[in-house]
Amino acid sequence: MPALIGHRGLPDKAPENTRASILAAKHHGIGWVEIDVTMAGDGSLVIMHDPDLRLFGQPDVRLADIGRKELQQVDAGSWFNPEFQGEPLLFLDELLSLVSELQLGLNLEIKINDDLETNRQVMAVYETLKHADLPTNQLLVSSFNHAALAQLRNLDNNVQIAPLFKTLPQTIPASLQQLQPVSVHCSQSRLTLQQAKQYASHYPLYCYTVNSAERFGELLQWGVSGIFCDHAHAPEMLNALTFHPSE
Repeated sequence: MPALIGHRGLPDKAPENTRASILAAKHHGIGWVEIDVTMAGDGSLVIMHDPDLRLFGQPDVRLADIGRKELQQVDAGSWFNPEFQGEPLLFLDELLSLVSELQLGLNLEIKINDDLETNRQVMAVYETLKHADLPTNQLLVSSFNHAALAQLRNLDNNVQIAPLFKTLPQTIPASLQQLQPVSVHCSQSRLTLQQAKQYASHYPLYCYTVNSAERFGELLQWGVSGIFCDHAHAPEMLNALTFHPSE
C-alpha cells in the first residue's frame, strides 16, 4: 500500500463507507481506501462499521435482526450532510465492482458481527472475494479478530492479510508467523518509538487514524510505512510525505 490510505473512503468530504466517500477519495487522488464490511441477519455483507444503525439515528436496530431488503432503505447520508440525503449503503459485491471500476486498491476490514457466527462471516467474505475482479496486490484483508484472519489464511494461502491491533504487544507474537501477514496495522495513539522500530524491522507497519501532518512526518521518521487518514488529500499531509519519504 502507499503511505496515504483513505480511511473509510474520504470521510471529511462524504459519509464514511459509502460510494460517495470512495468517489471523493478517487477524485482527490487517493489510490487506496480502507473500507469496513460486516454481516446482516440474512447473511448479506454490508459496508458498515457498526453492528447496528446508530450512525443513522436508529441505535435500537441491530444488523442481526434485518437483511439486505431493509438495509437498502437506509438513508446513509443525511446524518453527515443534507446534500447526501438518500445515499444508499453499499454491499460487498457492489463495493468490489466499484473499486475495480475506479482502479483503486482496497484494504477491506472485516468487522465481525458478534451477534452472528464468526466462521459464517469469514466464509461469506471469502466466497465473495474469490469472484472479485481485483489483482491480488490490490486487495488486502485486515481485522482485529485474528481468529477470523487465521481462518481466512487456512482457506487461501495467497490472500494478503494484515492483523489490526489497538496496542501492539511488547514482543512480536509468534502467531504472526502463522498468519503470514503482508503488513501490521495499529493505533498511532498507543504506538511508541521502540515498538515502531521493532515491528517495522519485520513487517511494514501502518497506523490509524492520523490526521496531523506533524504526526504523519514523525511516524515516517519512526519507520512506519503509512497511515490511514480522514483527509489524505490535504496539501499539508502530502507535504509531510514529500519531506519524509517512506521506503
